[in-house]
Amino acid sequence: MWRHGVLIDYYRPTSQSESVPSTDSQEKPEETETVQEEEFEVQEDEIGRSQIYMKNRNLGIEETIGPIIFQIDKVQTLRLEVASDYRFMFDDQKEVTIVSFNVIVENTSDETVSFHPNQARLVTNTGEQVNADIVISEDVGGEFLGKVKKEGGVLFHVESMPEELTEVRFVVEGPYDDQYRPIAEERYEYTIDVTK
Repeated sequence: MWRHGVLIDYYRPTSQSESVPSTDSQEKPEETETVQEEEFEVQEDEIGRSQIYMKNRNLGIEETIGPIIFQIDKVQTLRLEVASDYRFMFDDQKEVTIVSFNVIVENTSDETVSFHPNQARLVTNTGEQVNADIVISEDVGGEFLGKVKKEGGVLFHVESMPEELTEVRFVVEGPYDDQYRPIAEERYEYTIDVTK
């Protein structure tokens, strides 16, 4: 399934990667101008063609939240040209910007704990607030029946272009027990630099 493709396993190289300059190579600059071309990693799979704008594989966010150890270890922003068969998942848009996080969640207790990073919200420096796209995110939330560990991608699609994003806030509600009683703070926020 495409969930294990470019959108989530962005840190695993694929055989269909290429580099593409971000400027139009048809234009010739004057001799006195210095032109810097940026290269972006491009990956393709059945969902579409992704141009990866930035990625950080060593984010290093880790926090103990009650009995939960929560980590956000990777982030990337990309522009996705959506294949026609998958546009229904993105409100029939041909292109979307995706902000993708890899999270690791571990319940260290024997008790049942509910925690939902795959239902987090994202607030961008461009003024957008969006919910995680639960359809394209991996199952990294829900009930943790004792000592359980889950890892996977939490994905958001935003209206802004990747180059407009400089900082985002990942906002997640705190965990609760099997009686729906909070067992830590109500909300946790993580501010993350997403500049290239």
